[in-house]
Amino acid sequence: MQLKKYFLIAIVCCFSTLAQSNSIKKAYKALSIYNYFEAKRLFEKSYKKEKAAAAFGLSMIYERTDNPFSNIDSAYKFILKSEYALSTLSSKKQLELKEYGVNSKSIDSLKTRIHLKAFDYYSNQNSTAALNRFIETYTTAPQCFEAIELRNALVFDGVKKQHTSTAYKYFIDTYPFAKETDEAKSLYSLTLFEEATRNNTLEEFEKFISDHPQSPFREKAETAIYSISTSNNELSSYYNFIKKHPTNRNVDQAWKVIYNSYNVDFTTERLSQFKKEYPDYPYQEQLNQDIVLSKSILFPIRENDKWGFRDVEGTNMIPCVYEWVENFSEGLAECGLNGKAGFINKAGKVIIPFIYEEVEAYKNGVSIVQKGEYYSLINKWGNVISKKEYSEIAPFSEKIAAVTINEKYSYVNIYGKEITQLTFNKAADFHESMAAVELGGQYGYIDTTGVLTIQPMFDWADNFKNGFAKVKSLNKFGLINKKGDFVLSCTYDYIGEFSEDLVMIVLDQKYGFANNRGEIVIPLQFEYTNTPLKYVNGCVIAIKNKKQGLIDTQGKYITSKEFEKIEPYSEGLAAFEKKEKWGFIDINNKIQIQNSFQNAYSFNDCMAIVTKNDKKGVINKNGKIIIDFYYDDISIFENGISIVKLNDKYGLIDLNGNNILPIEMDEITNTQPDYFQATKSNKIAYFSKKQPVFIWKENGF
Repeated sequence: MQLKKYFLIAIVCCFSTLAQSNSIKKAYKALSIYNYFEAKRLFEKSYKKEKAAAAFGLSMIYERTDNPFSNIDSAYKFILKSEYALSTLSSKKQLELKEYGVNSKSIDSLKTRIHLKAFDYYSNQNSTAALNRFIETYTTAPQCFEAIELRNALVFDGVKKQHTSTAYKYFIDTYPFAKETDEAKSLYSLTLFEEATRNNTLEEFEKFISDHPQSPFREKAETAIYSISTSNNELSSYYNFIKKHPTNRNVDQAWKVIYNSYNVDFTTERLSQFKKEYPDYPYQEQLNQDIVLSKSILFPIRENDKWGFRDVEGTNMIPCVYEWVENFSEGLAECGLNGKAGFINKAGKVIIPFIYEEVEAYKNGVSIVQKGEYYSLINKWGNVISKKEYSEIAPFSEKIAAVTINEKYSYVNIYGKEITQLTFNKAADFHESMAAVELGGQYGYIDTTGVLTIQPMFDWADNFKNGFAKVKSLNKFGLINKKGDFVLSCTYDYIGEFSEDLVMIVLDQKYGFANNRGEIVIPLQFEYTNTPLKYVNGCVIAIKNKKQGLIDTQGKYITSKEFEKIEPYSEGLAAFEKKEKWGFIDINNKIQIQNSFQNAYSFNDCMAIVTKNDKKGVINKNGKIIIDFYYDDISIFENGISIVKLNDKYGLIDLNGNNILPIEMDEITNTQPDYFQATKSNKIAYFSKKQPVFIWKENGF
């Protein structure tokens, strides 16, 4: 009975297996004729018994797009089930499944198609969620890496739109291996800096450095601290910055600014004062060397057609290796080498390299340099401080220079900053904090801030002197003050220069004098001879009927009116001409030195240069000749020495008329306070004013 039972069970199982096998066959047959509904029903029916074959068939249905069951995720789910089920079957069973085309190769092929379709489907959605779905679902797909990169890029684009440190930090933490992570880290640092310093206050920058000492924006924060702390350009601000922020990378720059303010003219007094006031200056050795050098007097010398420098003790301090040199100015000297110009200091060290076509001597710590076709401004460290390149830069006046671009003028200060946004057709130098400018064919004035304080309304405008400026309109001269108000209207043919609070005015060939309130103090009654006149020592020349005398500031004569010519009093004597001979009268109109000279000049240091027989000599106040009439020209004595000229040659004489340098020189110039430079036959020498002796001669002098 028991045996019969087992036999029946075996028959049932066999029948069941045959039935299941028959269902798979029917399912694949239905699939082959695209009867997807029947195929799907039969595959699902046989799934429990024939997982490998049924799952493969279901995956094929879901993978295809020509039926209502198309679903790529379901296709992927069932191909994985089929793959796993196949791996658990015996070789015999796997061989049987080949009848339906189910094997590892066909499974791999279908899975590859599913990967491609799934990637296309999810990537085309262009959303982070879709790409994450693909990445999480299709873990074995080769496209997974590309999906990760697309996902990361998509997320990063959104993060960049937010542009906050929080968003960048999220990306860095969430996607540490993304190729965008390095950029995210940079932007994180940037936004962290921007958010922490959005108000640009000193406190914000200081706190940022304290909170983020390793930030790549520390340098920018330190520079901002330096800029804010020293914005008023006061030395105390630079020093306070140094003391408060000793580790700031701009401390050296702050020290340079302080040192340069004392070192502008490179004098011993100023450098010693700096040493006393700033004992904590970190470069004491260099400072001590500069103090020693500031005391030295160096003058250019030439050897074998090369130039260098020598001191007054006779030591060659800087070798003769340069093509040309100029005298030292503010501790630096212009030199030429290999056709280029640069600067050296008194130690012979090249401070500004030889890269310029042309350089100008330093003034107020700034030099005008030419490189190529354009001009710029550099400081004593060689840094270009002008913001633009100019076709021309005029010399500085009152620490401001006119500059030119495309034939238009503006102005820059010694810090290289343009002080005005306006451009002008012409621009004059600054005098008394005002400069004349032409705009639209008319002249006006700007102040040192660049503001047009006097509108263009004149045909011509002169510099301000003593608070007033001459202007011209309709071919007549007038006088204005710094407010632009007329002191004298434009009605005169000529206006002179103020002296002793009075100014010459001319109309219809008559002249008089007005005061600084525009009041005519001396009526226009004298004859104008096209010679500008001004008050000297309380008097001025008055001309009537071709005769001259001297009048005081009230217009009263203080001499007779009979002179052919007369000069204002100097040291109590006035030179006059009568009967074509010159002499001198005193303040009582009494002749003190008879008119016996061909010409005479005012007294200076109790001496006057006079001319006889076309030769010049010198007399004292008693009329005694102290230098005989021998020379073609004589300069005013300085420190007991005069440069004299005879037959186009020059020499030096003392107060006794003794030759202290033979009259053999082609030229004599005052190049140093205590020394003359003499030139003879294109050779140079230096002559001391104190000894007096030559301190150096070029070979062949």
